[in-house]
Amino acid sequence: MGAWRHFPIFMITLPLLGAVLMPFLGYLRERWVPYAALLPLAASTLLGFLLVGRIPAGDHLSYHLGGWEPPFGIEIRVDHVGLFLMLVVCAITLLALVYSRRYIEKEVSPGRRTAYYVLYLLMSGAMLGFTATGDIFNLFVFMEILALSSYALVAITGNRNAVRAAFKYVLMGAPSSIMVLLAVGFLYSVTGTLNMADLASRIAESGYTEVLVVSYILFVIGFGVKAALFPLHMWLPDAHSIAPSPISALLSGLLVEVCAFALVRITFSVFTRSATDLVGGTADAVGVAAAAAVLYGGIMAITQKDLKVMIAYSTVSHIGYIFLGITAFTAEGLTGAMYHMLDHGLAKACLFLCAGNFIYLKGYRRIEELRGAWRQMPWTCFAFALASISVIGIPPTAGFISKWYLILGNIRAGKWLYTIVLLSGSILAAVYCLRIIYYMFFQAGKEEAWEDASRDVPPGMLVPVWALSLGTLFFGVFSYLLIPSLLKASAYLL
Repeated sequence: MGAWRHFPIFMITLPLLGAVLMPFLGYLRERWVPYAALLPLAASTLLGFLLVGRIPAGDHLSYHLGGWEPPFGIEIRVDHVGLFLMLVVCAITLLALVYSRRYIEKEVSPGRRTAYYVLYLLMSGAMLGFTATGDIFNLFVFMEILALSSYALVAITGNRNAVRAAFKYVLMGAPSSIMVLLAVGFLYSVTGTLNMADLASRIAESGYTEVLVVSYILFVIGFGVKAALFPLHMWLPDAHSIAPSPISALLSGLLVEVCAFALVRITFSVFTRSATDLVGGTADAVGVAAAAAVLYGGIMAITQKDLKVMIAYSTVSHIGYIFLGITAFTAEGLTGAMYHMLDHGLAKACLFLCAGNFIYLKGYRRIEELRGAWRQMPWTCFAFALASISVIGIPPTAGFISKWYLILGNIRAGKWLYTIVLLSGSILAAVYCLRIIYYMFFQAGKEEAWEDASRDVPPGMLVPVWALSLGTLFFGVFSYLLIPSLLKASAYLL
């Protein structure tokens, strides 16, 4: 496959290398840091798009670190599904970083701004590595880089609420990391290998002992906490709502999704469908939790008065959607889950950045304060409305396509109750999203709350918001560009 197989490792290492170099640049010229931080992410994004069409059907790109062949060496392994998620990570992190420059100047004190960009690049590189690694211990290492950087970014402003939210996040994140590490240790004790492809063959040969059962359950709980699957979601509302809005966009739009994707890889690439009794039995419990998440998250979102808290609870609901697609164990359901990762990443990142616009310009967080907001911030409000339509699942947005395949996958699996839950979740989403749209466009604000003259946020904050919102429309109208490949990849995994 030539030079193309080197691209995934460059996509991962460029942001990590940038994180190492940023402190030196910050010491020399701190005002250059926001611009320099864009370079490694832009390069990773370009390399990702150059890989499109370069991976043969049903095959993968493999890179062996240091030239050491697996199972002894660490492998970077990218298939069609992995490349799809890497491109989602690259695009959203790059757009949120463009947005960050203005927002962070106002939100974060000068002494911490370089640290913000260092942690941001660490988090971005870790998500890419987390998605692409073919070594299960390396998966844990990237997970810890991702977790530690996200803890620090939640608390980056230094105010009391941010530190409290980060501490709560750590209290749940640390035990979940220990669970994942124990699961890795149990797998190694039984198989003697850490390479995922090698693990799959050795697990299939060894049979399923009690150790493997415990290992899989620990993976489900550990990654369930990271992905904020109900009822392991308690850290999410505070962390997502208190963090700076660009970080909220990454936490909601990407972090929980790559952790859900890790469970997809563990289930289908390591334990595989030959572990029907083990995987299927645990999947039943996960399906119940996911269905509860859809309903609980939607109901809690309706009751919120703070805009960012509402969006955070909506994330709890939509993580349930993703897991209902995974546990359907059909090609349509898994395709719907993957496509919902794309839609959720775009839409939720857009909503959090729009919320950041309201905070940046007016300091408004409460939903009631958004009455008549379109008078002064029409571009932000229309972008918010478009992303909300995708969250609800109204055609022709990507949210409609993903929910269509999620419902179809559960129907094919004979899971009619979960189909009803998915439809109910869309109704709940319509309630909490349309309420805000109604306030923005159809109610008058308080006197002097919004000036008559239109003066929205700077273009550097509007362009990322509109790119994300139009992305939900583009991937709804042109879903045929991705759906056939995802269906084939899902059928291959199953």
